[in-house]
Amino acid sequence: MLKPFLMLLMLCHLLLNPVQAATNGQDLAFLPEQQVLAQLPQLQQQAAADNKLLLLVLGANWCHDSVALLQQFAKADFQQALQQRFVLALVDVGYLEYGQATANRYGLPLYYATPTVMVIAPQSGQLLNKMDLLHWSNAVSYDLATYQQYFLSHDFQQQFARQQQLLAQISPAQLAPITQYEQQQAATLAQEYQRLGPLLKAYKASGLPASAEFRQAWDEVKALRSAILPKVEQLQQQAIKAEPLPL
Repeated sequence: MLKPFLMLLMLCHLLLNPVQAATNGQDLAFLPEQQVLAQLPQLQQQAAADNKLLLLVLGANWCHDSVALLQQFAKADFQQALQQRFVLALVDVGYLEYGQATANRYGLPLYYATPTVMVIAPQSGQLLNKMDLLHWSNAVSYDLATYQQYFLSHDFQQQFARQQQLLAQISPAQLAPITQYEQQQAATLAQEYQRLGPLLKAYKASGLPASAEFRQAWDEVKALRSAILPKVEQLQQQAIKAEPLPL
């Protein structure tokens, strides 16, 4: 009688704690954004209490780089090591219609790639790895050693501190147009996501080769989203050197 009762308790735990359940064993999965958003305060508290970082991934099952990232995360030894350093949450961006609210929560106007890997300091809610956000959009091309070096050895707090030291050299008057530029570009990208999303969904559902319309839309969005953060970094460097900003 005890064994069925224990199984029932385990099932209840999985149902009541879907984010945590989806980060155990081989069951890693992107979950609906509203579901994860509701649990993020609890997950941040858990990370802070356990002296861990919050690892927040925005991705989708149609994205081969997102799938590759989860496959590496699901390898038993690596997953155990990840759990020693992070509390993990996985957000499904759907066909680009979701994910912005999650990005906004941590000071990012939009996500610029799938997958987007956000490392969060749980006590402050600060995004520690903003300038790395495009790196894992090529997740399928990296071997396990690269994953291990970044997620297990990289000093995110030190990286964030260095970035803050650089930004401290920029006056508020110089920083304002850079922030405005990113927000404007993100707003344009959000509109492009709305245009591309239905085309992407139809393409994936059809099982047919990509149409010329879809390929053109995809390439245009990729060019836009891939350029925003490098341009922000360029503008920051120019501001530090007191060069005129080419906005």
